Amino acid sequence: MRTQTIALIAPFNQQGKLLLLKRDVNQHCGDLWSFPGGKVEAEETAESAARRELKEETGLEGESWKLLGTHSFDYPDRQLHFLLFGCICENTEPISCESPHTWAETNKLHEFPMPDANKDLIQLLKQKD
Repeated sequence: MRTQTIALIAPFNQQGKLLLLKRDVNQHCGDLWSFPGGKVEAEETAESAARRELKEETGLEGESWKLLGTHSFDYPDRQLHFLLFGCICENTEPISCESPHTWAETNKLHEFPMPDANKDLIQLLKQKD
């Protein structure tokens, strides 16, 4: 089983809503809602990967970065080790996502179908409140 380290971002806007992206139907856990993020490359720190992924996937830049926690999850074909970072996106005007996106209230995340691995990540967000 292959192991991957993934930096995920919980970007909040000034109204306290969280940005979610809908995964492409052809991706692992396709057609589900998730946090922006991606693999941590060998030459980068998890936070620099989170900053890079946020910019690549949304066009946004975050401020007040904070590690909210870590979580590992085993799928049948892979083990994922997540590092969840929170940030504030003061300016959301340059948002440019390749996939559908929405700004959601954290107390309504249960309304969005998400990968199984996200259950414990959502608990990390609730501890932040």
